[in-house]
Amino acid sequence: MPMLALIFYGFQCQSFASNITLVTENLPPYQIVGKNNHDISGFAYDIIKETFKRSKINYTLAAYPWVRSYNLSLNKANTCIFSIARIPIREAKFTWIGQITEKNNAVVWGLKSNKNSQQIQTLDDLKKYVIAVNQDDVTHLGMLKNGFIEGKHLYLLHNTNSLINLLVTRPEIDFIIADDITISYRADLAGVDIKLLQRVLEIDNLPLDFYLACNKNTDKKIIATLTDNLAEIHQDGTYLKILAHWKNKMPHLK
Repeated sequence: MPMLALIFYGFQCQSFASNITLVTENLPPYQIVGKNNHDISGFAYDIIKETFKRSKINYTLAAYPWVRSYNLSLNKANTCIFSIARIPIREAKFTWIGQITEKNNAVVWGLKSNKNSQQIQTLDDLKKYVIAVNQDDVTHLGMLKNGFIEGKHLYLLHNTNSLINLLVTRPEIDFIIADDITISYRADLAGVDIKLLQRVLEIDNLPLDFYLACNKNTDKKIIATLTDNLAEIHQDGTYLKILAHWKNKMPHLK
């Protein structure tokens, strides 16, 4: 995916010595990079934008493929990332600002024409098949923790946009892992009728709770301000207003 670099000027605050580099990926409807790569919108982005506005912190926003955004936020001071799942393997690697979304579990999806779907009752049942996941994201790491093996059970993708297309065009791929919020957007992106897909199994121990997180070497004053303002958004009704605006675009959301 081409790099998107957007600069947003918030409210200048003299108490902050550093501006923030904010990185993300194209993951509709959480964050949606426009076709011309010059604009961004989305459910999560609306929450992040409001958080920075209230915090009066200037930031530069850039969208990259997931692996690059993740590595930038991991290694570069004063860099924050959204939307990132908070899982044990990442806990000590970032400073966690706060939760963006409500609980949302990973789901195994397959084609309705795939008769093997009827045989899937547990995660162990999936080990007879090949499942495509996005490299280094929470679904990949979570399935590794559940005992799945790369190259045997898991086929790794570098581009999240290819997930459903791979399911449709590659007969050796039996299933994919996505979530109820993004699945319709993924289908649209691939030009695949969502009616061809079926929900096979919800993975209860693989939550896709998305957060805003920052590099460990980020200004502590910035961390505190962002944390307070994101929490306030959840407490004062703003989160519910943003969710209501986007909910009709999330048809599979429970």
